Amino acid sequence: MPKTLYISDLDGTLLNEHAQLSPYSAQVLREFKQGGGLFSVATARTWESIQYNELLDPALLSAPAVLMNGALIYDAQRECYVKKELIAPQTVREMLACMAAHDITGLLYESTESMRIYHGAFEPQSMMARHFDYRKNMFEMTQTDKPLVENIVYMSTLDTHEALLPLYEDLRQLPELNCLLYPCVYLEGNWYLECFAQRASKYDAACWLREHFGFDKIVGFGDNLNDLPLFRACDESYAVANARDELKAAASGVIGANTEDGVAKFLAQLMKKGEVA
Repeated sequence: MPKTLYISDLDGTLLNEHAQLSPYSAQVLREFKQGGGLFSVATARTWESIQYNELLDPALLSAPAVLMNGALIYDAQRECYVKKELIAPQTVREMLACMAAHDITGLLYESTESMRIYHGAFEPQSMMARHFDYRKNMFEMTQTDKPLVENIVYMSTLDTHEALLPLYEDLRQLPELNCLLYPCVYLEGNWYLECFAQRASKYDAACWLREHFGFDKIVGFGDNLNDLPLFRACDESYAVANARDELKAAASGVIGANTEDGVAKFLAQLMKKGEVA
């Protein structure tokens, strides 16, 4: 039987509409690992947000977690990052200049021994609230902070698609930057614009896991546009029923919605059929 990694997005996919892992899904994941199944996650979240919200028992992961859409890969068993893609300092400066030209601010994530987040003098209230809820280390960016661009892994901002699209189109022109524009699953009408290093993506992260852990096959699950790179790296990919149409079109198949434990029920069927090592 091939060594297969099953890797799932969190929000809108494995988690329900309340951003929680249902008791049923948690039990299936425990049984899946006990039965020899290999499972991990690929998410836009940081490890801090996963821990603070108690979204997932680290013991359920058989491989490092892909975080921040692939900018970071974290080994929960060893409690350390095993791969980190920093945005080049000059690219950070160019990104900030482009954002200033569009009069849009965002959150800059600095990853050293801990995660620090820099924000502008003003951020959309919904954006700030989301991050304060996770008790992250947040600091207002001032002129004296701007030299601290050597360890930036991520930029994120939240607004309407109309407001963010012109900035997205300009940021995409920066050669060392990877950009994603996709809808927020919790705040209707809001979209995320997120930037990270050119070499960072869910695609690159999944390929790295395959190479370093010797997986013969990778099966992915997702719901949103930021899961398209993950699906490109997978041998099989499944969109939950609530997924964007673009993702369904790219998937091998469509499974139950996140509100119906779609991923867990898929894994449970594999166990029932004896298709897990």
